[in-house]
Amino acid sequence: MEDMDEIVREFLVESHENLDQLDQDLVALESTPGSRELLSSIFRTIHTIKGTSGFLAFSRLEQVTHAGESLLVDLRDGRRSMDQATTDVLLRLVDTVRDILAAIDHDGSEGAVAVEDVIAAIVDVQEQVPSEAKAAPAPAPAAVVPVQRSGSVEPTTPTVTVVVPPAPSAAPAPEPAPEPRAATVVSTPQAATAPAAAPEEVAAPRTSADSSIRVDVGLLDALMRQVGELVLARNQISLLASGADDVELSRSAQRLNLIAGELQEGVMKTRMQPIEHVWSKMPRVVRDLSAQCEREVALEMIGGDTELDRGLLEAVKDPLMHLVRNAVDHGIETPAERVAAGKPAKGALTLRAFHEGGQVVVEVADDGRGIDHEKVAAKALQRGLRTADELAAMGASEVVQLLFLPGFSLAETVTNVSGRGVGMDVVRTKIEGIGGTVDVETTVGAGTAWRLRIPLTLAIMPALTVECAGDLYAVPQVNLLELVALDSQRKGSAIEYVQAAPVYRLRGELLPLVSLAAVLRVDGPVGAAGRPARSGSQVIAVVQADQQRFGLLVDRVLNTEEIVVKPLSSRLKTLGVYAGATVLGDGRVALILDVQTISRRALTSDIELRRARAAVDVAKTVTLEQVLVVGLGGDRRVAMPLASVARLEHVRLADVELVGGREVVQYRGTILPLVRLDRLLGGYGSMSDPSDELLLVVYLEAGRSVAFVVAEILDIVEDDGSQHSDIEDSGLVGSTVIDGHVTELLDVRGAVLAADPTFYDVRADTSAVVPEAGLTGAGSRFDLVGAVR
Repeated sequence: MEDMDEIVREFLVESHENLDQLDQDLVALESTPGSRELLSSIFRTIHTIKGTSGFLAFSRLEQVTHAGESLLVDLRDGRRSMDQATTDVLLRLVDTVRDILAAIDHDGSEGAVAVEDVIAAIVDVQEQVPSEAKAAPAPAPAAVVPVQRSGSVEPTTPTVTVVVPPAPSAAPAPEPAPEPRAATVVSTPQAATAPAAAPEEVAAPRTSADSSIRVDVGLLDALMRQVGELVLARNQISLLASGADDVELSRSAQRLNLIAGELQEGVMKTRMQPIEHVWSKMPRVVRDLSAQCEREVALEMIGGDTELDRGLLEAVKDPLMHLVRNAVDHGIETPAERVAAGKPAKGALTLRAFHEGGQVVVEVADDGRGIDHEKVAAKALQRGLRTADELAAMGASEVVQLLFLPGFSLAETVTNVSGRGVGMDVVRTKIEGIGGTVDVETTVGAGTAWRLRIPLTLAIMPALTVECAGDLYAVPQVNLLELVALDSQRKGSAIEYVQAAPVYRLRGELLPLVSLAAVLRVDGPVGAAGRPARSGSQVIAVVQADQQRFGLLVDRVLNTEEIVVKPLSSRLKTLGVYAGATVLGDGRVALILDVQTISRRALTSDIELRRARAAVDVAKTVTLEQVLVVGLGGDRRVAMPLASVARLEHVRLADVELVGGREVVQYRGTILPLVRLDRLLGGYGSMSDPSDELLLVVYLEAGRSVAFVVAEILDIVEDDGSQHSDIEDSGLVGSTVIDGHVTELLDVRGAVLAADPTFYDVRADTSAVVPEAGLTGAGSRFDLVGAVR
């Protein structure tokens, strides 16, 4: 390639680009055979390749493109219309041209690529009885060229070029004439507006108006590295200026910061390319796969102008291709199956790209059969990837994640499209290799959506610098959600332990905690069972990885700055928990943490995150009940459900009356029966009547009010029932441990019946309790919380 003439080099680059567009145009022309614009674009591309190949003495390429041009002339002049056979042979022509270009790219010659069969196939199509002009769009083809060919002839040149667009002009120029070696990207107009016949367009020479240039990617990479060094120097100077009492130095540092930022942004833009460069092959791929798998698929692409760093764009090509193939082969049903399920015969496949949270999200969604997690679990059990107990403890979404295991496949048979089980694990590995993540959402019968979250660039990124066991680490900002400070006084009570798993209650939600020191196996603030061992303050960095939020426990947070990602040595790479290294503004080196790997390693190593995730899942299923804890004299404590407690009241002992041998008081115009719990429950503990008043817990039971006489109000707590034990006693349902004290659990209904067997026979009277006023007449029952604190 290095000895090739510059003209040949330019010819190969532009021809490969034009062939990608040619694939799209041919597939589009098959659906809209009346489009003269598409036909003209296809004709120009083939005509240009034929002319240039003749000039460069590539005879075999000239012969095959000449045959294809003859068929296109018949289409252009209306002697035949576009149909399935014509599309198939033209796509076969495109593949053959790609093969020849790949051979020229490899050693400068056309190689041994056979063109005779393609030429003969083109002649056969021309000799067939032509179909009616302006025929309806052809149905989905029954047999097509295998799609693997379009992926097997990528140019192998070590010099890859990109287009650097010019700065926008002051006013748009008139539409120029077609370029000699560039297909024009056009939209599909209505056939009715097209002229009867489009004249053959003669390629115009390149003009000075075309101010775009092609730059070797190696040069851009070197420029990006230099910008990275400039950013490091800027950070160091900014740090020095902030500590110096020099106004001029501060101004110069600010100016340098501005210029370096603008230069960094400009250089990064030169490496950005729209994702439609990857999507350009998808219409052809979907067409071929649809025919091969006997599907009907409508492809929609949204957000093709979303830009990514060119290196990342190359990395997502294969994962996207695999997801598209899976969607057509596994996701979308056959037309008959879809009709039987009440769906349109043609399935919908959508590619969507957009920016979200400083990342690019690429979504591949279909409206097919979805993923049945029960089938996934059965296959995992059959292959010994998980045990029955492990599968029983997993949720549906966790079971679906098993698709990412190496060698896992739901395909019943192995075909040239799928079934080998080497797909989804490779997808995840490649995406995570560039700092991204793969998520899946699926509904049986409704479809599946795969979402790839990809960073904009890997060269320079904002990160938070933290300290752990005296060493510095960088947490990528894209993974960081928030920071929570734990001082030495609060830490002991703030970090809870559920089934030995450390968790932190953040705004009512349990957050699993992972000690960075434990993951890195360094001398850090952890003791037995992952419990913090240091007495000093710490910080929880709340991060997200693989749709899982967890807290990363570190010693100290330093600051946030843009860091330049440096490659790791081979020894550090094998550790897996680092994504790279960087030099900070003060000259110190920090390792960049791979949050996804830390999440997965903590899980597979059965340390904090695995226990905490299980604890959180268990805690979410436990129903917490608020109970009011009261004292009955001595050390006796009784808990009753708070939900039906209406008020706390103090009444004078002199106001207590006897009705039918039972104590009552007049309360808000009604008769309120009293239940003395110490006498009713018996046993130990007794209350001595105060000299002037009684403390009542007014309870709303079955629409009527009853008051329990207690000695004191102790607390309001949440009880999960985990420590309950049964008691066979009148008025009690069991006992539990609250704040280190054995506490009896009151059976409210049983206690009321024991005191008054006819209580529930009386018609409900809901007017007895008006819960607007609190204990002090100022609030609702939530004033009870204040009353016991």
